[in-house]
Order: sequence, then structure tokens, then C-alpha cells
Amino acid sequence: MQEIFEKELNLEFFKEKGYVRKKCSNCKEYFWTLDKDAKLCGDQPCVSYTFIKNPPTKKRFSISQMREAFLSFFEKNGHVRLNRYPVVARWREDIYLTIASIADFQPHVTSGEVKPPANPLVISQPSIRLNDLEEIGVSGRHLTIFEMMGHHAFNSKDEKIYWTEETTRYCHDFLTKVLGIPEKKINYKEQIWYGGGNAGPCFEVLVDGLEVATLVFMNLLEDPDGNIKVNNTSYSKMPLEVVDTGYGLERLAWLTQGTETVYETVFPEIIEFILENSKSHDKKMHDVYSLADHTKCLAFMLGDGIVPSNAKAGYLARLIIRRALRFMDSLKINLNLSDIVELQLNILSNDFPELKKARNQIVEILDLETEKFYETVERGERLIRNMIEKNKKIDEKTLVDLYDTHGIHPDIVKKVASSAGVDIKIPENFESMVAELHSHEKKTEKKKTLKLDLPDTRLLYYENEYAKEFDANVIWSGKIENKFAIALDKTLFYPEGGGQPADRGFIKTETGKNIPVEHVERIGNVILHYVKEEIKKGEKIKGVIDWNRRYSLMKHHTSTHLINGACRKLLGEHVWQAGSQLDVDSARFDFSHYKPLTIKEIYEIEKLANEFIKRNINVEKIWMDRNEAEKKYGFRLYQGGVPKGKKLRVLYIKDVDVEACGGTHLNKTGEAEIIKIQKTERIQDGVIRIIFSAGIYAKKFIELEKNIYKKAADILSKFYEIRDEKNISISLKEAADVFSISIEQLPKTLDRFVKETNNFLQQLNEPVFKEKTDNLGEACKKLFQSWKKYQKKLEKKREKVINDLSNNLINQMQKIKGIGLIADVLDIDEKTLASIADNIVGKEKAVVVLGNKNGFIVCASNSEINIDCIKIIREAAKLLGGGGGGKPNLAQGGGPLKHKIKEAVETGKKLLIKEIEHVKGW
Repeated sequence: MQEIFEKELNLEFFKEKGYVRKKCSNCKEYFWTLDKDAKLCGDQPCVSYTFIKNPPTKKRFSISQMREAFLSFFEKNGHVRLNRYPVVARWREDIYLTIASIADFQPHVTSGEVKPPANPLVISQPSIRLNDLEEIGVSGRHLTIFEMMGHHAFNSKDEKIYWTEETTRYCHDFLTKVLGIPEKKINYKEQIWYGGGNAGPCFEVLVDGLEVATLVFMNLLEDPDGNIKVNNTSYSKMPLEVVDTGYGLERLAWLTQGTETVYETVFPEIIEFILENSKSHDKKMHDVYSLADHTKCLAFMLGDGIVPSNAKAGYLARLIIRRALRFMDSLKINLNLSDIVELQLNILSNDFPELKKARNQIVEILDLETEKFYETVERGERLIRNMIEKNKKIDEKTLVDLYDTHGIHPDIVKKVASSAGVDIKIPENFESMVAELHSHEKKTEKKKTLKLDLPDTRLLYYENEYAKEFDANVIWSGKIENKFAIALDKTLFYPEGGGQPADRGFIKTETGKNIPVEHVERIGNVILHYVKEEIKKGEKIKGVIDWNRRYSLMKHHTSTHLINGACRKLLGEHVWQAGSQLDVDSARFDFSHYKPLTIKEIYEIEKLANEFIKRNINVEKIWMDRNEAEKKYGFRLYQGGVPKGKKLRVLYIKDVDVEACGGTHLNKTGEAEIIKIQKTERIQDGVIRIIFSAGIYAKKFIELEKNIYKKAADILSKFYEIRDEKNISISLKEAADVFSISIEQLPKTLDRFVKETNNFLQQLNEPVFKEKTDNLGEACKKLFQSWKKYQKKLEKKREKVINDLSNNLINQMQKIKGIGLIADVLDIDEKTLASIADNIVGKEKAVVVLGNKNGFIVCASNSEINIDCIKIIREAAKLLGGGGGGKPNLAQGGGPLKHKIKEAVETGKKLLIKEIEHVKGW
């Protein structure tokens, strides 16, 4: 260990207590101990556990008792107790899951940008790590979900809380005075901690071979110019000194209970339930332990709002669901996965009552995911067989692709491949590997941005969103990528961002010119205006925004929040914004949800959003300190992304929505006038898109719907009288869904189906029917059913006609050199004519040329006869003034000279006879 770290870890506390610093004879690491004769550090694998069936404490602590003991101890010692954060890291842009208690305060607090919510503080944070999945249930101590209890202090130049001495003393006192662990059993092993761009010295706290806590003194920041090396990376001193401690709640409870593994301490009821319901003769305990762990993990993941999908946190939730299902199959448990998770929710509800609020959604999600899993297995087996047949091998990259794209686990691949005699090598840590690949946001290269050494632009659009023009000074003028651009000391022009397009308008110069503003963007704290012509630096200008455009965007932006609030209230708290984009005439809102919306749900969302408009609720835009905002509103603030800085601009619509949002908004919800949902679609697994309009554009769409409805009803009136229509929108959507089209396509589609149905009736000599129906949707369903019914009837009739005519022609055919020849003109439609020709050569060793009065001609030959029908048809069709084409054994053509059809058929016949004469082997 470097001297700089040794000095920081050489504590007065150790001298007071009589600890000595020793070097482990096995791992060669330094540690502090009260045992002067100790040769080993006290950590695995240097020593074995000695607490199993022989705990070092008199009292046995349950999980709940241990948590409360820890939090109470630090609360009594001046720490503020914080409630847990969600297990999905909504406040982070780099990771998806909360992996430690310190992750709650990264990056804003640990960077020094934002003050901590309390200082010092204590928290017990449920954390999820999926980097050791293969060890779960096997090692006896690994968990995917665990609580990291931590006491944290953030030391700055202005505020010193406590550092190494006090941290270690607090730890020692908790272990000895609260838990009753004899101090001679406690060793402190020196280590260097690093991760996430930070580093620092630390102690691993060891008791009877078990690491129960880590005391990290985070004081280094990754810096290419730094002079401190850790793991071949350069670091420099941080502006803060952060006490980052992590105490394993489950491990400490395990230590006091001394059970065989940590799983008996954490999941006793669940393990018993699993064993009772397992029908397997070979009850593999590592499967039992893993299933107990994974179902708790899912209770937190789904309870905190993660929706299983193929991306981000949803991918990780699905990975755990499918692992759990495979363990259930192995143990032959004839229950639903949701049954075990429900039991977890019941057990957890005393300490985490919030998880039970989502019980119904959790059960529904798990049942849907189970169904998808077994469909995937069935589909996957076919896919793998085809892949092996084609490539004869499957490499590691393909295994990952199969898992990511199709959800096919390597075990399934190996099983199918083995049956085909192909050996597949699966990496031992496969699932940990794919989990790691999907645990972080992929780093993208940041575009080089223009650096402007200019004062911050005063943002008038935040001061008065309803102002239409302003006076300003040009403080910079230049060209960017051959486009004229200016910076002003202040502006009303909103720059593109947060799904809202930039404002447009014009700049009025001192000379009276009105120069269009084509685009506006933000560079740091400077707003750039791209203009049509050059405007000189130093000019005084008047800016005028396109108010109608801006006001429409404001209506759509505020309405996006109303749609969001309606979705969350009707569908559940798992609804989370996945993206949005505004336009002048419409907007789209993407959100997480586990199944497509029903027509009724779409109607209810629209109805509730319009109720919010009718209430004319105040739309508050408040600048708040980040900690104050988080404390008051929670992490729902970060639906549209995580803005930087100490201050957040919070958009608050009482009882509807709250979000950190930088866009321009209405002052009252009533200004939106009306919201109309135009379309919904599932854009990816676990993400739904709603496309809607507000204000005048919503009214235009409603008018469009009325017109479409009227046209559709008029077209259907040939067969159906629609008696009552309560909701045009729902009826149109139901009608369009019958044919899997948009409502705009409905009149054209209905016209085709009505005409075809009428045509079928005429050909079948059946009368036109007339029915009464309740709505357009019902009429369309009936029309589609009738269309299919009469089509089948007509098809049967056609089949009889084809067979009868084919047989008649066969009976009359002449034979040349053993080959049948048929040539005739029939009074039937083109489709039937072609079918007859094809039917004859399918039955007989024959060649056929047939025509009809419409100037259509077809030529066909038996597949065993080497005659080119395309050549025949082209020659014959010349007489009709046209041409033809097709396949060598079935070609068709025609032309406008219908009166020459007999001559054309006769020409075809002569050409066929000529070809037959030259066919060899007959």
C-alpha cells in the first residue's frame, strides 16, 4: 500500500484499543488486530467461517431488528435517518439499478455540485447487483438483492463532519456495544477502493471470517493529470472527502444467527414454501436458494416500477424473471411465479408497505412474462435447429445475440444443438456477462461543441412565457457551418430541447429589415439564433417570435404532462416517460407499460386528460433547490431526464403531474382547450406511444373523425343500418382494428369490402341483405365475417366450376404423340380461366391454350413437358395488340383487340402443335 494511504489508515483509535498492524502470511495484505500472534487477516479464503452454528453474539437479530438497530444507533449519534431510494436509479444517467447506498448521492452530491440532503446521514438502501449471478445460491453468501446500510458524511473546506477516526470508532461501537460482538474478533483489513471515477483508502471489517462492512474514505477523483496512481489509473484529490460506508444487513443478521447459509437467515418462510411445493425428487438447494433470492429481487424491481422489456432496467428484470422460471422448472413447482412473489410481498410489507401498492400489476406482469417465456422456448427451438442446419456451429457472440434478440437461453441452445450432434460451449459466467453489458448506459462520444466566451443569455421566455416581442443587443455575430448566427444579451426565442422544437420568428434590425430566425440552439448558457442574413455585432434589435406556433407548442407540451398524469392514474405508478416529441399540430408521448392499450383504456386516458383541462388547474413553474425538490416530489421529477445543476425548474400541476422540465408551458390547464388521442402503438417491447393533438388541431381531428365516420356509415348503408352511436372515436377505432388499418384508410377499405361482398352475392345469385347494428365497429365486424363467409361459398362454387369445365375439356382433348392438347375460348373470368388451365395440366400430360371474351389468354403445360409457355403466349398475344409473361409452364397475357381472341387461341394451338412435334422422347 502506498505511503499516502498507510498514513491515512494509521489511526489513533487503533493505538487506544491496542490494535497492532500485521501482514497476512497468505494474501500478503495488511490488517489491524487485537491478536498479537495472528498470522492471517481473518478474511476468506485465508480463513474459514467460524460463526456457523456458533454465532459470536448472544442475541439473534432478525433482518428487521438488525436494520432498526443500525439506523437507531446512528440516529442517536447525530445522523439524520433517510428513507430508502428506489432500486431503479431514476436520478442517474449512467446506471440503471441502485448498486450501493452511495449511489443515492452520485453524481450531484459526491461531485460537490449539490449539498447532501443531510450531513451526516444514515440509510438502509436495498441494492441490486447482477455481476455474480452464477454465485447466487451456490456460495452461501451471494445475493442479487441486499440492503447496504450506510452512514455517510460529506466533508468540504467549509464544513468538516468526520473522517477516518470517527468512522472507525462508530463502526467498532456498533459492532461491540449494540450487537455484542467481542472486540477481539474484529479485524480491520487495509484496502484501496476504486470505482465510478473515484477512489480512496478503506477498511474491510472482518468478524469470524465474514466481511460485514467496508469503510471507504473517498477522496480521489480520476484525473489524467493526477499524481496519485491507483490500479494504473491517475487520480487527484477531490474537492470533498466522502465517508462512504457499507454494512451488509443480511450478513450481520446471518452472523448473529449462525445458520448454514445467509439464505436461511433471509428467506426462511420462502425456502419452506418452495420445498413444500417442489415435486422434484432431487431438490437442488442452490436452485431453492436462487429462487428465494430472485423472487425478492423481483418484488423490489417490479414494486419500484420497472417494466420488463428488451432494454435498460427492463432487460435486467426480464433476465431475473426467466432465471426464476428455469429454477421453478428444475424444482418442478406447479405454481405461478407470481404466487411466490406475492408471498415475498406479504413478508416485505411490514418494512416496505409501498411495494404492495403495485400487487395487481406485479401479478399481471409476471403472468404475461411467464407466457412470453414459454412461447420463446418453443419458437427458439425451431430457430436454433434452422441455425445449426445452416451454420453447423454457434459461437459466443451468437449466444449473446440469441439471448438479447430472441430471449433464448444458452441452456436451450445447448440442448437442441446436442440432439443435432453439435457441441456448444457456454461461458461459465454467461448471465453475469450479459447483465453487465446491460447494466450501464452506453457511453457515446460527445460532439465537439462551439465554445463562446460570452456572458450568459438572459432567458426572457422563463420570465414571461406569454411575451411576443422584446428588445435586445447583438453581442456576437458570426458564421457556423456557413449559416449566419447571432447571440443576444437576452432573448424570448426558446432553443430546441426536451422534445420541444425551437421557436421561429424574425429579428427587426435598426434599418427596418425583418430577418427570419430559422433555428435556435443552446451552447452552454448562451442562446444562438441562426438567421437568414448577417446582422452585425453591436446592433440594437427587436425580436418577434411566431406566437401562434409557440402557443400551439405550449398547449402540446402542457398536454403531454396531462396525458402522463392520466396514464399513471389509470394504468399504475409503473408508468414512466420514455420519450416525447412536440410539434405544432400534434405530439407524441412514449411511456413504459407491459401490454398494449385497449380501446377502453385509450378512451379513459383521453377522458381523464380532458377532465384535467376542464378543472383549469394552475400550471406552476418553480425554481427549486434540487434537494428540496427531491424531498418534496421524489424522483418522479426525472421522467424527462436528469438535468444538471443545483437548481431545478419544476413543473407542478396539482394532483396531475410533477416533473423537472425546461420547456415553455401554459399558465392554466384550461388553455389547452381539448385533447384528442389520434393513435396508439407499441413501439418496442414494454413501451407504448400515444400520438395526440391539443387545441385547434384536436378540434380539426375530431371534425376529420366525424367526416370519416359519415363516409364509412354511408358506404356500409348498403348492408347495415347503424341505430345508435355513443362514441364515434371508439367506434372508428374498433372498426379500423377489424381490418388492422388506420381510421384514415377506413372509407377506402370499406368501399372495397362492400363492393367485393356485393360482387360475391351477385355471383352466388343471393339477395342483398340488410341488418340493423348498434355501431360502426359492430357493422365492420359483421361485414368482415360476411365477406369471409360469401368468399368461401364462392370459392366452393368456383372449385366445382373449375373441376366440371376441366373434366369437360379433358374429355374433348386431342392427343399428339401421347401429349394432350386443349384449345378453346370460354365465357368465364380471367382468374377461373387460369385456374382451369393449371388444373388440367396438373392432372394430365397435356398442354393448354385458353381465352375469354375480354381478350385474356393463358397457356399451360405439364411440368414433365419441356415447352416454353411464355414464348407461346407472347406470339399469340401479339394478335390481340398486347403481350404477356409468367413462368415456363404457366403464362398469361392479352390485349385490347378482344374480337381477335379466337384467332389468338388458334395461333397458340398451332405453335403448341409445332412444339409437340419437336419434343423428344414421346
